[in-house]
Amino acid sequence: MPILERSGLGEETCLPTACHYIPPTPTMESARAEAEVVIFSAIDNLMKKTGLKPKDIDILIVNCSLFSPTPSLSAMVVNKYKFRSNIKSYNLSGMGCSAGLISIDLARDLLQVLPNSSALVVSSEIITPNYYQGSERAMLLPNCLFRMGGAAILLSNKRKDSNRAKYRLMHMVRTHKCADDKAYRCVFEQEDPQGKVRINLSKDLMVIVGEAL
Repeated sequence: MPILERSGLGEETCLPTACHYIPPTPTMESARAEAEVVIFSAIDNLMKKTGLKPKDIDILIVNCSLFSPTPSLSAMVVNKYKFRSNIKSYNLSGMGCSAGLISIDLARDLLQVLPNSSALVVSSEIITPNYYQGSERAMLLPNCLFRMGGAAILLSNKRKDSNRAKYRLMHMVRTHKCADDKAYRCVFEQEDPQGKVRINLSKDLMVIVGEAL
């Protein structure tokens, strides 16, 4: 497909297993499998580096731009790591690329009212369920731009963690642009003429992002 050929995708581009088949097989099972690989790997790496145990986590926030299964991704994490029954768990989906920043903002707000607590924030991008196989140019763009991957970060307000923390969260600014119709529709899930439901990226996207930043 010409748009993919010109996108700069190389042989080392990371795509989920479902996209390696011809044609791709974006099933719910394969989407969950991708989510497990991405999210569990990020958490495992964080726990190894910090020496953290599941019982040490007080707050869990998991976000994904688009994929929103039931049970939720945060429930999947709790089930895997057997977190405490009183953990404060949140799942943010369908909020696009801003979900990562929103998750950090939520963690900050919770840590301000919950003393001596640790918050685990996991940000992910799950490609499988949104890989578009149609011909609409604006809906093919996400295939070129987004990749599978994730990151996990630990935030703490415990005094004992201040000496080993890499960063201190000083200030955050959130700007909401959705009152503007162009901003509201710049990343829009819809059907193409063949009835395939995927994401449409508007030409206004970069302008809206620039204004928000």
